[in-house]
Amino acid sequence: MTVVLSRRERKKDETRHRIFRAAIGLFREQGFEQTTVDDITEKADVAKGTFFNYFRRKEAVLAFLSEIRLQAIEENAESFLAETRPAREKLMDLYSTAASAYEEDRELSRYVLIELMTRMFSPTEEVVVRWHEQIVRLVTQGQESGELRRDLAPLRVEAVLTGLYYATLYEWVCCVPGPFPLIDELRTRLTLAMEGIAS
Repeated sequence: MTVVLSRRERKKDETRHRIFRAAIGLFREQGFEQTTVDDITEKADVAKGTFFNYFRRKEAVLAFLSEIRLQAIEENAESFLAETRPAREKLMDLYSTAASAYEEDRELSRYVLIELMTRMFSPTEEVVVRWHEQIVRLVTQGQESGELRRDLAPLRVEAVLTGLYYATLYEWVCCVPGPFPLIDELRTRLTLAMEGIAS
């Protein structure tokens, strides 16, 4: 279903995205810590009060980046579920696609991940809940097809896989023990985990 926004809503959405693009551009040019809200409002050509109408603080811009990425996944969710590929393969692709966004800018990704991890353990955080829902739907699909073990709660399976996903991202952005190919390592680790939930 297509949502039609009013003119006022479209203008608000355009302003939010203009601030977001200005902020991300500055974060990449001069670094996250060196960028101030004043820098962002000047580049976006908005008042400081306007910035705070959309983002409570500078870090909230990073949370919006996660929101944009999740929206892209949700927009393709139904067609993705309808694909006749194995659920394990779709789970692997979903996590890999999400992780690949972090490869665009490793330095900025460190701050995005820190911001996300401050919210990811909240059971009421909307973005976190929506991410869990996407994974649980795929896990349930795999259980219903007999591909994944049915004696495991889908939420528990999702928690294990997502925990592994974030642990791998964290190691990658922090270079522990050193730089490694993110997607290759993630897929290897997820394969190990999925072998344990295969029926």
